[in-house]
Amino acid sequence: MKVLYITRKYPPSIGGMQTQSYFFHQALSRKNSVLLISWGYSQLFMPFFLVYASMKSILQLISGKIDIIQLGDIVLSPLGVLLKLLFNKPVLAVSHGRDSAYQGVFYNYFILGSANKLNKVICVSNYLKQRLHLRGLCNKRLEVIPNGISVSKSDELSIDREHAISEIEATYGIILKEKKIVLSVLRLVAKKGIKEFIEGIFLKISNDIEDVTFLIVGDGPEKKVIEQVICKHGLEDKVHLIGPVRHKSRIYEELFSVADVFVMPNVRVEGDAEGFGVVVLESSIRRLPVVAYDVDGIGEAVHNNENGMLIDEGNEALFIEKLLYFLKNNDTKQGFGEKAREYVLNHFSWNKICDRYIDQYREILA
Repeated sequence: MKVLYITRKYPPSIGGMQTQSYFFHQALSRKNSVLLISWGYSQLFMPFFLVYASMKSILQLISGKIDIIQLGDIVLSPLGVLLKLLFNKPVLAVSHGRDSAYQGVFYNYFILGSANKLNKVICVSNYLKQRLHLRGLCNKRLEVIPNGISVSKSDELSIDREHAISEIEATYGIILKEKKIVLSVLRLVAKKGIKEFIEGIFLKISNDIEDVTFLIVGDGPEKKVIEQVICKHGLEDKVHLIGPVRHKSRIYEELFSVADVFVMPNVRVEGDAEGFGVVVLESSIRRLPVVAYDVDGIGEAVHNNENGMLIDEGNEALFIEKLLYFLKNNDTKQGFGEKAREYVLNHFSWNKICDRYIDQYREILA
């Protein structure tokens, strides 16, 4: 089987979709012949990529045997419809989250209308499947396959925590020795709930544990708002905006290795959605316990008491209780981390997830 895989979000650009696109391509290539057409730069130049992807796809479909066309997300659906009409090839797209929440007449009729003409739309969570169905996509076209996680040899290597702390301190000019460390890796947008977390939860945690520190890895439009909140509450020595860090770089791995707990304090935001939360799987693979609100599709990445603690939306008191549980009990934290890693390996390895995609391809081609 030969697959044409087209994605507008791919490394070297940084983000959750880019990471998933990369590892999906790697996993699929181990089982099938895959031709990749990708874009790894600013989305401002998307029109140029669409022209390039259209021309290259047409040339490949004319000259080579392509059995299936897989799109990286449903924003590319109009291109998929064009290729399906021209070459009578099955086309699938993936919905990751935000693509189910975009609004506007153009998006509803052109993008979602095109998605409804594809053979299948793979949703990374049941939450997204429900959202897309409510927005008019035919239920028989919607399938649920979660995101996956890839484990490399570097993930198996033990990182010396003290050495990692020294490197992070030297790189970012912060003090971490003898600290309890809360970590979040994310795009700084409203739905991530970081502003609310700092003002509602972290302030109370820091009153209970004096030496607690919050590391925020990522960038985005909410950065200035978060900086103002940090300054307002005098938390400059406790809350640190690290900025963007390349996925699986040495410093990226060290940040996970020094942390005591990972948080996803998401809130619901109109026009945006958390489709799954793949960073949860990354934390679990690294034996790092997760505490998260059950918002949007997060509950399909965080399985309560298996690879994290899933808290009812807005239950601040319980969120604080579980966070303190991991911060104050090192042996418990380590045991839970081992269990979380094993759970994710058994349920979310890319090898198993990729087999489910291939099952869909075979079903369509049959």
